[in-house]
Amino acid sequence: MSHESHSEALASLARRSDLPVRVRGVLVGLLKRSVAYFADAIQRTLDELERELFKLADRSGSNADQQKCFEALRQIKLGRAGVAPLFLRHAESRLAEVRSAQQEAPPAPVRNNAGALTALELVDVAAQDEDLALWEIAGKAEIRNSQSLYALARRLGVLGAAPAWPNETLPLGPAQLAQAFQYALQGLNLDLEYRVLAYRLFDRTAMLAVSSFYDSLNAYLITQRILPNLQIQSRQRRADAPHDGFVEAPATKPQRAAESSAAGGHHDGSDPQLFKTLRNLLSERRRLDGDVGNSSDAQVFHASGDDLQIVLGALQPTGVYDSEHFKNTLQVKLRRASPFGRPLRLSEEDSDTVDLVGMLFGYINQNVQDGSGARALLNKLHVPVLRVALGDKTFFTRHDHPARELLNTIAETGARWTDDSDSDPELVKKMQLVVDHVGVDFDRDVGVFEKLLGDLSGHMQLLARRAEIIERRHIDAAKGHDKLDIARDIARAAIARVIQHSTPMPLVRSLLEHAWTDALALSVLREGEGSNEFKRRVTIAEKLSRLAAQPSSPKTGDATLRDDLDAGLRQVGLHADDVHGVLNNLLPRPGKTRAITPEKLSRIDNALKGKTRLGGDAGKPALLLAPTHAAMPLTAAEADMLGRLRKIPFGTWFDFVTNQQGQSVRRKLAWFSTVTGRCLFVNQRGARTEDCTLDQLARDMARGQARVAVAEHASLIDRAWKAITDALHPHAARAAKAAP
Repeated sequence: MSHESHSEALASLARRSDLPVRVRGVLVGLLKRSVAYFADAIQRTLDELERELFKLADRSGSNADQQKCFEALRQIKLGRAGVAPLFLRHAESRLAEVRSAQQEAPPAPVRNNAGALTALELVDVAAQDEDLALWEIAGKAEIRNSQSLYALARRLGVLGAAPAWPNETLPLGPAQLAQAFQYALQGLNLDLEYRVLAYRLFDRTAMLAVSSFYDSLNAYLITQRILPNLQIQSRQRRADAPHDGFVEAPATKPQRAAESSAAGGHHDGSDPQLFKTLRNLLSERRRLDGDVGNSSDAQVFHASGDDLQIVLGALQPTGVYDSEHFKNTLQVKLRRASPFGRPLRLSEEDSDTVDLVGMLFGYINQNVQDGSGARALLNKLHVPVLRVALGDKTFFTRHDHPARELLNTIAETGARWTDDSDSDPELVKKMQLVVDHVGVDFDRDVGVFEKLLGDLSGHMQLLARRAEIIERRHIDAAKGHDKLDIARDIARAAIARVIQHSTPMPLVRSLLEHAWTDALALSVLREGEGSNEFKRRVTIAEKLSRLAAQPSSPKTGDATLRDDLDAGLRQVGLHADDVHGVLNNLLPRPGKTRAITPEKLSRIDNALKGKTRLGGDAGKPALLLAPTHAAMPLTAAEADMLGRLRKIPFGTWFDFVTNQQGQSVRRKLAWFSTVTGRCLFVNQRGARTEDCTLDQLARDMARGQARVAVAEHASLIDRAWKAITDALHPHAARAAKAAP
């Protein structure tokens, strides 16, 4: 479909005669405000794009690159007048659909790859780059304008006589505006790199200041008496892990007061007794251990809060923390900083705070893998967090304390990194920058933590969107491969039946078992097993088999058979010279002989056997299941596990044991086939990981090598306080003392 015809197919407000008059009038008003903002913004974006292309042409290292830039500039000059109208037509089409299928996700962009099987397309890196650029535009705008979009979604829901719109499909929302700009650029015929550049410039020129546009839309809807009294409460973000126990992106803070219990009781997030409870338990533990201290020494002076902050402030930028000797180091620093030669020491409360924060970081480090770089990041946060806890005891009890949330985000994100190769390099770099900023900028102002937490949370949301795109593409590719394997299995069975009733010569056997099997599989994919095309190609295989069985009397006049064979072999990618060799040997034209040199015959036979298989590797058979597993029957326990796995929802997280020490990695079951049993597992970045089948997974689970991940409803910090409380309890203390 051409761009013009597709444009004509877009909905428009003028064609929606079924809309109520008032609704149509309000939508027209929204469209007018869109024209007022984006008609100029699109032109400014194209101006910026031309300037950037001129710069690229000037810096080009070759004539070819420079010519590409100039060709792109020429395309912009020719088509720029139509970009804004196309953009606004796309935006209008989404407004015109305000009362039709609003909750459905928008269709994926149609990519016309001539000669390619779109259903079997692997992850297209170029398309992925384009989609990621568009997702980032939408993601950043959604973060910056969350409250305005929240109000707009509900007001447009009223217009559509339906619930609030999701961000992905919200008319005039960032995601739809990004799609509108992608649609508008199709008429310019730009290369991918220049389209991505245009998206970045659109983000900077049009979307960075889009808040004024959304404010104008909401203000207009209020004047039209659409939810004029809608109250929008600011929503605090929280870095809690999702229920699968893996941090993908911080979400809106849930009310989890009843779910977490750091002291083992039923206190809420503002319980003032937790710190006191922990101190009492710590004191009892010391008494049982015989550590009574010497606080009664009259010559000892307790360090003030300012003294402590000054000493810790000097230690903070170094980022060095020695868990075993930190408290002694702090005492030495205090003595050296003592005025008038008076020996300073920690007060009992400050000493307990130092110990409790040390226990907190000790618990966190136990949950971080040994080879992970997350430990170094967490150690750099120890001194800043201790400074917060010394000055603000609500750090122990407030779930939404900024320092606590930032620590929890980094701790939970790094808790599942088996090593540095399992982490996201971009996320690691961002967290390193955040931690370094804490070390440099924090000086008793907790607002530093809050600002950096917001920055990190927004970045993680973008990465979560990116992971979702990558995962979705892997799922599409896996489904394509699954269909291909099923089609190949059908094709192999058909060829096996043909060969069973004849004795073809080696060349024909190679042809049927390799290239023509692919041709049959292609027919199954396109038309189905019961289609006329599939049946016709099976008939061709039967004719070839019978023809080869009578080499002394070739049928030279079967032109239709020759043409069909020629088309099928070319369709599955056999080289033209090899196609001619096969045809001239098996079906020579009238007046020609089928003589062929042994060397050429051998080369053609090798080419047939080594041809790159449809959707696979050269000469590599595609089996539905590994022979070892296909031949091994499942035990009763494994069969029961398999039955349960077939009912498990996509998106379930699993823990896989990786060594004898019991360390594990967490992987997400993104998709599986109930026909072939193929499973697709991805990591937190959406990247494909180990291949496996449902049978294999059932065996691993029966052996205890894999298990469904336990959902953690409490944050890592909450679990840490609970564990510390349990460890300090007198019963636990006595048991520890009695143990050999």
